[in-house]
Amino acid sequence: MFKLIVRMMLIAVCCMQFIEVNAQKRKSDLNVPSTVVYALPQTVLNVDVVAEKKIRKLGPFASFSEKYIGVTPKITSNGVNWTIKSIALTEKGEVDPQHYYKLTSVGNYQPNLIQLSPEGLIEGFNMKASDVENDIYYSTIKENVEIEIEYGKFSIDPNLLIKKDTVYKVVETDTAFIKVPELKEQAIAKSLEDKAKEAAHQLFKLRKRRFKILTSNYEVLPPDGKAYEVVVRELDKLEKEYLALFLGKEVNVIERGQFAYKPKAKDKGGVLFRISPDKGLVDVSDLKAVPVRVELKNLGLTSELPVLPQDPNLTPNSLIHYRIPGQAEVKVVYGKNVVYKKNHVIAQFGKVMTMPSQVLLHEGYKIEFYPKTGAIKSISKQK
Repeated sequence: MFKLIVRMMLIAVCCMQFIEVNAQKRKSDLNVPSTVVYALPQTVLNVDVVAEKKIRKLGPFASFSEKYIGVTPKITSNGVNWTIKSIALTEKGEVDPQHYYKLTSVGNYQPNLIQLSPEGLIEGFNMKASDVENDIYYSTIKENVEIEIEYGKFSIDPNLLIKKDTVYKVVETDTAFIKVPELKEQAIAKSLEDKAKEAAHQLFKLRKRRFKILTSNYEVLPPDGKAYEVVVRELDKLEKEYLALFLGKEVNVIERGQFAYKPKAKDKGGVLFRISPDKGLVDVSDLKAVPVRVELKNLGLTSELPVLPQDPNLTPNSLIHYRIPGQAEVKVVYGKNVVYKKNHVIAQFGKVMTMPSQVLLHEGYKIEFYPKTGAIKSISKQK
């Protein structure tokens, strides 16, 4: 289908070269030729990535989990894992610095009737302002989350233990020296195991209280169903926090980023971006991060496209240049996994064609281009 459309466009261009133009409809000849510079676009692949960061935090009482609560923790060490949840590629046209062209006035056509984008990309000839399309721009969102598991936030007992000890003080009397017992208190910090034992005790107390509330085993109970819901929800929340002290905690964070890749004419791929365990989505310059690569396979749809012969009397500045874009199979690979695969239109994988600017001398006709690829969109007669 693609090749059929290309052949139809070429036939239309060839036919327009032989249209006889009524001299009465032509504009007056220009005394001084005028020239305009325009550019053909190259395709830039915009990459929108949604990645998930899975953070694992070891509980401070993990070594006492089996002893005091009878559960073996699944999290045995701190760690961070990244996975790509989704990835989307879209094409955008940007000025190709290798393909700037000049068009000089020929006969009675004025090149100031060319419509260009703000970047200088060709959009059309003899078009109205309403025919011009707008570009869409994107943004990047990042989110940082810190995980803390600290027993001091939940402990209801002081961090110090008061140790009482009996010491003997020697006292002199009239007849002898005697030892007098004296009680002395000393404050010492709790050991890690003492804190684990205390946290386990509080955990079981929370469970017992929740059970008694749910079985109406208290003299004073919440007044209504909403109060029941609030009390039980808060007890569940406290239980999870106490369990995290032994079993650890796992949190998933979503991070979004956007990157751009500009394929060369014979490009086969490269690094799109990188994923760092600490920084998340980063650009290709961070060599310590794991690369995410793009692989491009030119499908060669325009490789057999014939080049039409041109009039040797025509100068390069009197030709209109346009693209017939190519297509490529695009893969995105993270490690050994292919996370994206789709065919995309790549302008620079195709061919640059020309047609004589004399076709514009026929008044009432307009030529419209696709700004993203530089291909001819339509050749039509204005109403």
